[in-house]
Amino acid sequence: MGVWNWVRGSGTPPQVEAEDGDFVFDKTIDIAARNFIGMCSRSPNNRFTIAWVDGGPDQARTGRYLLLDGKAIVAEGTMPRPNDGKVADNGAFLLNDWGSPEILSGTLSAFAPDGRVLFTRRFAANLYDNALSPDGRYAVCQTANAPGEDGNRLTLFDLEAGREIVAFQPESGWAKSYEFYPEARRLRFLYHDGGAFDYGFDGTFIDRMRWLAFGLQKGDLLVIEKLIAEGGSKLPPTLAEQLLPATDIALRNLRADDGRSRARVLKSRGICLEAVAEVKHALACYDEALSLDPKVGVKRRADALRKVL
Repeated sequence: MGVWNWVRGSGTPPQVEAEDGDFVFDKTIDIAARNFIGMCSRSPNNRFTIAWVDGGPDQARTGRYLLLDGKAIVAEGTMPRPNDGKVADNGAFLLNDWGSPEILSGTLSAFAPDGRVLFTRRFAANLYDNALSPDGRYAVCQTANAPGEDGNRLTLFDLEAGREIVAFQPESGWAKSYEFYPEARRLRFLYHDGGAFDYGFDGTFIDRMRWLAFGLQKGDLLVIEKLIAEGGSKLPPTLAEQLLPATDIALRNLRADDGRSRARVLKSRGICLEAVAEVKHALACYDEALSLDPKVGVKRRADALRKVL
């Protein structure tokens, strides 16, 4: 059966060199004819394989990439730091160029199946990940945190039209992968914890309420803090009652040595207890939070409650 049957999606990945000198194992490919050993990924239909070799942060070698249709190499080129290759069922492919480590920058490039560049987009931020729709029409990329408007942004592209559709900061954070639903004009963010939430092609967070509820169920501290902030200076008691169980879960999930996060959870719990008039218990939370992190930001609240008591 051989390695190339596995590249096309049948069989199991060989762990030894095949007779033609090429092998694939997990996400690594070795093409002896090109003296090429690098990373790879396949199209959803298993027909195409995009492979790449990073030139390294010091550019000690030439970054390279290859596109294979079955066993045949149909496109190849060079790029300083190619990474995160994705290829569609029609052979269109994406690569992130990570750029220099000294400068916050990265470039997303999209290519036609014959290797022609469809477009490039340079960002003043490091690139975190990317994704390509199975039909090769839509692409997204997520940048890491950075100063300026390019930091922490998800950008959606229409490759067929050669244009950027929308760019926004996803409230639910960086996803591990994405699913495209062009007929509904939706992009689904998939997370390691099992969460899956839709954004519109205009950047609207369609599933925001589901995301908030999911976060409370698992004691997500960022969601708790966000809802407290949205509650305003005087947290509504009804909201506080919904948040208190989530703070219990958050406390249980913390590592024993994570004092700073524990202080943040205790601060949130104290605010909720204060909102439901549990003054004594709220003060106890504030005092413990301050003992763990004096800069947690509840000293004035604690002093005020002490006067009340």
